[in-house]
Amino acid sequence: MKNIVTIGGGTGLSQILRGLKWYKDIDVTSIVTVTDDGGSSGAIRNDFEIPPPGDIRNNILALAEKESLLTKLLDYRFNEGFLKNHNLGNIILLALTRMNNNDFPLAIKTLSEALKIKGRVYPSSLDLIRLAAEFEDGEISFGETCIVSKNKRIKRIWLDGNAEAFEESVLAIKNADLIVLGPGSLYTSIIPNILVDGIRNAINTNHNKKVYVANIMTQPGETTGYTLKDHVNEIENYLGQRLDYIIANSSNLPIQVIDRYKEMGATQVLIDIDGDQRLIKSDLVYIINQERPIVRHDPKKISELIVKCIN
Repeated sequence: MKNIVTIGGGTGLSQILRGLKWYKDIDVTSIVTVTDDGGSSGAIRNDFEIPPPGDIRNNILALAEKESLLTKLLDYRFNEGFLKNHNLGNIILLALTRMNNNDFPLAIKTLSEALKIKGRVYPSSLDLIRLAAEFEDGEISFGETCIVSKNKRIKRIWLDGNAEAFEESVLAIKNADLIVLGPGSLYTSIIPNILVDGIRNAINTNHNKKVYVANIMTQPGETTGYTLKDHVNEIENYLGQRLDYIIANSSNLPIQVIDRYKEMGATQVLIDIDGDQRLIKSDLVYIINQERPIVRHDPKKISELIVKCIN
């Protein structure tokens, strides 16, 4: 049995988990960032002083034994009334936390067991972390939502205050046969985990392979204009070591997809490290909703490449 640890945030990371969970000889642990302060997760975090549950929920559902009515219910988002914009799964994680004497990890474990997930999901920290950023023009901003809304090039990010790593997350990283970073928002999903005290050290003291799965598209307000090299340089800068493998999508996107993302201020991440022997390129795109296309990593294709990296 090989241990794979994935580190990141919500949507991008969950695509990897949907593929990895089917490997019987792979044990998966997902370590998730807790800096989200917007939407349903942010409201629950602010009102009830627990870590934001949204990305945790996403990863639990991705590892669920099977898609069922229950998983669909947990992913349901209300569109009206006092519950508007709240996600049912987030509310249930909150309720489980309160039922278990404010024990957030136990709430995660309880929901995970109810869904019979193929692996484990841990927060990188139990502290209420606030992200801070300095932009290229010298302005400093606090809070993930505020940082992204500025839509300016980020010079550096850090955590506002100390954040202690969740012990189980540190142990999982130390025992990993392969560590996977991404895909996900560079400054608000991947790097915040590295900034947590104990997480970076655990990654660096593990001498097994580290893999970065690159985003398919840039992210407006965060990585506008970033190439693959820009993403890799930033991760290695905060990590303090070189990555062993870099997995990137090489497929040409349909024009309707390119136009759709252009409207949102995003472009396909340019591969500009072709001479780098660590680079693994492949057609990894999975398109959701042909009318209003959304680009995702294909779970089967990306998991196959990740598993090959162990060897």
